[in-house]
Amino acid sequence: MLNPNQNRIGVLTDTEVLLVDVVQGKRVLRSNLLPLDADKLSGLLEYLWQLGLSEVWIMPATTLSQTARCAWFEETNGSWVAVVHPNPSEPDRPLCALFLPKGNGQREVRRLTFVFPEHAGWGWVLPDARSLLATVTYLDQTLARPVIDSSDLVAHQLLTDLTLDQPTSWLRSSPIDLHTLHSRDGATLSMMESVRDLVWMRPLTLVEQRQRYLHKYNHISPYLEACTAVLLGAGAPEFSSTGRAYDGIHPGIWRVHAEQAGSIFDGKKLPHFLDGEWISTPQVKCCADIGYHVYVREGYYWSQSHELLKRWGTTLWQAAERLHSQGYQHEHGRANASHTIKLLGRLGVAILAKEKNDGGWARPDWWEQIVGRSRAILFTHFASFARKGVMPALVDRDALWVVSDDPNPLTAASGLLAAHRWRGYFVGYKVPLPLSHEVKAIFRRTDSPEQVARALDTLAGVVS
Repeated sequence: MLNPNQNRIGVLTDTEVLLVDVVQGKRVLRSNLLPLDADKLSGLLEYLWQLGLSEVWIMPATTLSQTARCAWFEETNGSWVAVVHPNPSEPDRPLCALFLPKGNGQREVRRLTFVFPEHAGWGWVLPDARSLLATVTYLDQTLARPVIDSSDLVAHQLLTDLTLDQPTSWLRSSPIDLHTLHSRDGATLSMMESVRDLVWMRPLTLVEQRQRYLHKYNHISPYLEACTAVLLGAGAPEFSSTGRAYDGIHPGIWRVHAEQAGSIFDGKKLPHFLDGEWISTPQVKCCADIGYHVYVREGYYWSQSHELLKRWGTTLWQAAERLHSQGYQHEHGRANASHTIKLLGRLGVAILAKEKNDGGWARPDWWEQIVGRSRAILFTHFASFARKGVMPALVDRDALWVVSDDPNPLTAASGLLAAHRWRGYFVGYKVPLPLSHEVKAIFRRTDSPEQVARALDTLAGVVS
């Protein structure tokens, strides 16, 4: 949990500062009681500066977290230069405050930042100060970028920063209104309605009912996996009245007729693939790959395309891979950091589809390709797992449940947690649920898959 010296992190409670120090070459968790003058900002700043900290995260529910206002940070007796980032939804409340000491005589590289995660919208589970320290330390080490503002602001900044290497002309809004595209018969295309969240379940088979354990696995983010290689259109789309322009490569939106033709993705063994008649290029290709017979009737496509989000998607994907494969042991810290990376991916993709006056990039066609490719990736995974005998009984968005006689979640589902190449999956239940009468009864109920997933998580003691 040790940070690089240039970014030393601490957590501030009502009575102490928690940080990681090095004593005789060993990492030691150290608690420092606050001095008597810490109730004044100048005294607190001086003390934290002497500790060598560069980031101080304020523990939620503490007095400072709940009472601090932007004006309070002006009370520094002129010894510090303060830059306060207010909360957009509560302008008098700070998200973070940056401090530089005055009168150093030379340029001071180090700064001291107060961060207030309670109001930043991250949704972290923080039972104690150690959990917060582990969370922000893990993010510092894996993401290597500050997350000191609100989740929305960080998502915007990250998406902007990691696409600066792309030509501006490729990132512009479409030259035509994509919401006015029409089919051959004059019907308006419903952009962003061709993919719904994947939620599905089936009854347990007789063989599964004789087995002993139920395992849960989560995927970090199919959106991020999709963005590492998705092609996105530039310029205006072209219309193909017969669908013959479809080549499985160029991004597009296509009206198709698909037949299951004996595919195992029949809604009984595994979920149906299609949600509607108009689908993206990655979805059309996946339909054929998983055994459907697909007939492309017409569509719009972009003859110019680029991997515009490769750097953004790869940065977040590799951060998640480091987090889940390099021995980060603190359970709440790892879960919070994983949730943060996933959230940044979801918010980033949502920004693409929003209109410019709502802070977005006005590219619903990019959203369509990304979400379509993320669905295709999940079904490609399912097909690969099925070839190894792994068939999920329940799917709730990015999570799946598998029945097995193997109690070890690392080996129970062959292929999910392959050691040679991370596929985005990690264990959802550290200890699997015994396949008890109660669990079997939950699968027999007529509840929705979401309700079944919540019931199972409750039994496993997992916060969903």
